[in-house]
Amino acid sequence: MTPSPSVRRHRAPLGRSHVVAALGVLLAVGLGAPPAAGPAEDAVAVAGHDLAGHDHAAHEHAAHEHAAIDHAAADGGCHGEWVDLGPGIPPACAHADPPPPGVDVTAPVSTAEALSRDGAGEAAVEAADGLGAPSPVEVATTSTVTCDGDGTSGYRTQAMYVVEVGTANRYAALLPSLRTWAAGVGTVLNRSAALTGGVRDVRFVHEPGTADCQPVVLNVTVPAGALASFDSSIRALQAQGYTDPTRKYLMWTDATVLCGVATMYPDDRAGQDNANNGRYAQYARTDAGCWGRSDHSTEAHELVHTLGAVQSTAPHRSAAGHCTDEYDLMCYRDGSVVLTYPCPPENEPLLDCGSDDYFSTFPVAGSYLDTRWNAADSRFLVGGGDGTDGGQAGLPTRLGVSVQANGPAVPGLPTQASTTLQLPEGRTAGVQWKSSRADCVLGTPTEVQTTVTCPAATTTAVTLTVLATDSTGQTATAATPLTFATGARRAVTVEVDVAGGTGTHTGCAGAPTPVTATVRDAGSGLPVLGVGTDVLRRTATTTAVAAGTGTTKAAGSVTVRPALADGQLFGARTRAAGPFDPAPAPAEVLVRAAACTAAVTLQAPATAAWAGDTLSLSGTAVRTTSTGVSSPVANGSVSLLQTQAGSTTPRTIGTVRTDADGAWTASPVLLASGPVRARLAAGPGNPVAESAPVALTVTPSVTRLAATASSARTLYGRTVTVSGTLQRDEGGELSPLASSRVQVGVVRAGTTTLTSLGTATTSATGTWSLAVKPLVSGTLVATSAATPAQPAARTEVGPVEVTSWATATTLTTSTAAVAQGGTVTATGRVTRTGDGATQAAPSLPVKVFLRPATGSAEVLVGSGTTRADGTFTVAARPKENGALVARVVAVPGHQDSVSAASAVAVAAGVTAVPSTRSPRVGVAFTVRTAVTVPQAATVRLERSVAGGAWTQVQQTTTGPTGTATFTVTAGSTGAVSYRVRVDATARNTAATSTAAALTVG
Repeated sequence: MTPSPSVRRHRAPLGRSHVVAALGVLLAVGLGAPPAAGPAEDAVAVAGHDLAGHDHAAHEHAAHEHAAIDHAAADGGCHGEWVDLGPGIPPACAHADPPPPGVDVTAPVSTAEALSRDGAGEAAVEAADGLGAPSPVEVATTSTVTCDGDGTSGYRTQAMYVVEVGTANRYAALLPSLRTWAAGVGTVLNRSAALTGGVRDVRFVHEPGTADCQPVVLNVTVPAGALASFDSSIRALQAQGYTDPTRKYLMWTDATVLCGVATMYPDDRAGQDNANNGRYAQYARTDAGCWGRSDHSTEAHELVHTLGAVQSTAPHRSAAGHCTDEYDLMCYRDGSVVLTYPCPPENEPLLDCGSDDYFSTFPVAGSYLDTRWNAADSRFLVGGGDGTDGGQAGLPTRLGVSVQANGPAVPGLPTQASTTLQLPEGRTAGVQWKSSRADCVLGTPTEVQTTVTCPAATTTAVTLTVLATDSTGQTATAATPLTFATGARRAVTVEVDVAGGTGTHTGCAGAPTPVTATVRDAGSGLPVLGVGTDVLRRTATTTAVAAGTGTTKAAGSVTVRPALADGQLFGARTRAAGPFDPAPAPAEVLVRAAACTAAVTLQAPATAAWAGDTLSLSGTAVRTTSTGVSSPVANGSVSLLQTQAGSTTPRTIGTVRTDADGAWTASPVLLASGPVRARLAAGPGNPVAESAPVALTVTPSVTRLAATASSARTLYGRTVTVSGTLQRDEGGELSPLASSRVQVGVVRAGTTTLTSLGTATTSATGTWSLAVKPLVSGTLVATSAATPAQPAARTEVGPVEVTSWATATTLTTSTAAVAQGGTVTATGRVTRTGDGATQAAPSLPVKVFLRPATGSAEVLVGSGTTRADGTFTVAARPKENGALVARVVAVPGHQDSVSAASAVAVAAGVTAVPSTRSPRVGVAFTVRTAVTVPQAATVRLERSVAGGAWTQVQQTTTGPTGTATFTVTAGSTGAVSYRVRVDATARNTAATSTAAALTVG
């Protein structure tokens, strides 16, 4: 497919503000492949221009000419509208973006405003300086550009001022600024290259023969209307002969149509034949609203597009030719993409945040830019192309790693793999190899070169991965496949040894002894991994049977440990595996075995220790034949026995196993003096054996516990910090006792009981600290418990006096009068004072009492608890007249307090219950009354006839139960009501019952 130049219409010098810019409008017509040759009516109209009638033959010719280009864009097509740029030029696509906030690209720009703009050079220099790439003297923010050759030959950028006929031509006035802006574009490229240690610059068409080269800025006039769209402006330039493939045409168009736009081909091939590298003339346009901006160089942005950035295969590509990893000159949200921010805002005037998407003078080995198109390689740049003409390759700024493996390998045999590190200056790095198959063996997995051996049956490729980590913590990884050659058959040999010897082995009857079969490649002599192998055993009169079986390890061996018997013959056989045929039978090893004696030794480099110390003990265990041939006792059990002073019974102070050479080491903890000897337990091929005793002297140490308290006097509930040290004293040499427990408690005066206040754990230096809250006065005491190696310790810290808080209580009641059985809401606050300061008293119990008016004892009528601010609310239920008080009583660590009294009057409860609701004239009935407090009260029966005034009918006094009964005879028919009143007493106020309505018949 022919690579189609994507026209990137960049309406916005998006600057630092573009991180919040709204998504642009995407005109997407004809997505997919470029339009094939066909009827003119199939052409696409763009920006109001009918492009029908384009040269289909030219498309076919271009497609045929460049069919071999394998560009990496997955769809290879356009993210906008396909447009035709004329004969011989592949179709392009247009993508429009919104202008940045505050910029109206349709507004005219005055000459004075244009001349006030400084371009991007100074901002690029400041940004690079701030990011650690200081600018050399020759990088200036002036109107000169880098001199290169004769100023015209080779691949160059041609600057041009473009204006329509009939429009004011401001070329003469703008020329100094146009040159400054062009130089600023070069500075953006130069300072971006400096971030990766290289030198690049824009190779402009410039005036020759001077030390300070001025860019040549052409004054181009195009027909009226030619600047209405990008494609029409390109056609107008083409009509004047600006079609040279060795030129990037960088236009400052005196128009108010858009911000910026450029052509780019979706071709990510790394070679110099990339379609963006001089195959076609390419065009970049910036309109007046976006000329010479210092916050964001639209001109540089568009020129970098023509250099081939950003390809749709880049790691952080956006929807249409940009990137998503901010901050970066080419990055912004140009579609439904999510931005990330790995680089600081200072990077905004420069190229390629992370140097990994489109521009790096020193890409990481094996990375995207190392293997795909890198705009820094463009031959339109000084230092690009072949790296000559004032450029340099650069220096690594990031850790890189590449990996190679010798393949195809023979499965079962080792092959070499190596990695090449790309280290920034001053750094070191380490590596770690891994294989995708766990059963492949890496010879030196932490070295830059290793061997890789995979089992003989391996047929499919294995992935080798290396992870590099440098001295700053930066990591890089690379991987390569390792394939295997399995076609040719290979011969192997197998050799057997018993305990490392061949021929005849003399050993101990019944002793487990290593018998090893080693398989080697017959051609190379190398050991083979992954061959199934049987170790065979027979006698002169029996057939061979398997003494053990296994698969060879990296050393090509399988080892078994059979018990030896006299007259045994050991051999081996292998099975076919991968390309390896079975091995011929090896020479057998004859065993001569008889009963053996055993011996165990004990050595102690020191014979004196302090209690609790460890002492290094070691020795060996061997078995010996009657002919004097000795061999180690492997995996034998050795016990360490000590007979402590004052005892005749030895105790075991350690048990250990011997290694393959019969050696053993142990470090028992010694607690007492007494001789120690090593005992070898009976095992296959050896009897019991004991070493000579070694006398050990153990001296008890002393525990030193020191403690101090932060205060000897405290308020109840306040914290006292007790701290100190716990040390081991070995004859005056002190050492910390780490991770030990220290308890702190208090002993009340006149007692001996220690009440614990808490426990602390000592630090590595033996220090400890504990915040305690003593609740009673007494003596603070610190203790440490005894251990088998360390005696207990106890120390008096000192006296502590615990004082109580003085409390104060206030009370407010919700009412001074309440009906019998009613509730009075009592609110108030409790404070406490100590050490001259007053504070709220939280979580204290508060009780509300009634002081009866009769002088009787106080009665509890409600209780509650103070809140964090010391306030409380209690529902009190007084039953008679009196006064309410709030008390703090018998609270640990707090003195009692009582509030001022608050009077309360309680109305007596009274009821009137007639025996009938329908009495008859002249017939007596009763009205029963009951009074709640007091019991002996004067009660009056009152009557109201037909709703008239109440009149007293009878009077009596309640009995001991608080009840009374009135006998009443109705005198006339009609409606009548009765009620009962009770007089006030010292215990209650007067009260009246509810009226009972009757109908007399």
